[in-house]
Amino acid sequence: MGKQIIFPGDHFLPRLFTPSLAQKYEQLYQENGVKFVKGVSIRSFGAGSDGWVAAVKLENGCTIVADTVIVGIGARPTVGPFKGLALNKALGGIQVDGQFRTSVPGVFAIGDIAAFPLKLYDRMARVEHVDHARRSAVHCIETLLTASTHLYDYLPYFYSRVFEQEGSSRKVWWQFFGDNVGETVEIGKFDPKIATFWIESGKLKGVLVESGSPEEFQLLPKLARSQPFIDKAKLQSTSSVEEALEIIHKSLEA
Repeated sequence: MGKQIIFPGDHFLPRLFTPSLAQKYEQLYQENGVKFVKGVSIRSFGAGSDGWVAAVKLENGCTIVADTVIVGIGARPTVGPFKGLALNKALGGIQVDGQFRTSVPGVFAIGDIAAFPLKLYDRMARVEHVDHARRSAVHCIETLLTASTHLYDYLPYFYSRVFEQEGSSRKVWWQFFGDNVGETVEIGKFDPKIATFWIESGKLKGVLVESGSPEEFQLLPKLARSQPFIDKAKLQSTSSVEEALEIIHKSLEA
């Protein structure tokens, strides 16, 4: 039967990956025996005579034979029990300030459920990631224990690590920092490195690097937070991820 990934979108991880970047990761998955079924949703599951799952039935009428199904449907915060609090309906969370205080004194909300001010980008956000869950909890507790008035200043961060099993010919580990808005510049051939830079109004907004060195990964949050002005043409002319990161790093010192 093999391994298959089914999703309704046009490409892998559309909330972050560009089509070009997604294509490279999809090819890597395919080389590891994974087949993609794109642009279609699941209608139902079929069971065998023993009651166990035996098939996945798609909206387009196709049926895929299966003996194991892993379903990833995402999650929505349960805000129903908190009707007494101000909610951010657009983001689907509880509205809080930079110290995670809700509209009711003495009540705080953190993690996935909190719609909080993303100070760096001057907008409200709700982030579903373990890094934010941990940092928001720490900030909230420190505020309570120390009476600090310091506002939460989060830098969006996402990462993934796959194909790390023994015997794997290629381990995948990418990190992203910042905001994926604006135009993109992709550097590298994915052998093994690749980087994508998001640029808006001439400033670096976000950066993703695959297979970076420890030093390169440590540089990424500094670049994303500093938002240096970037010479897009110069960046596009670079021949390697290392060269591209060096150019951007130097722009911090300009």
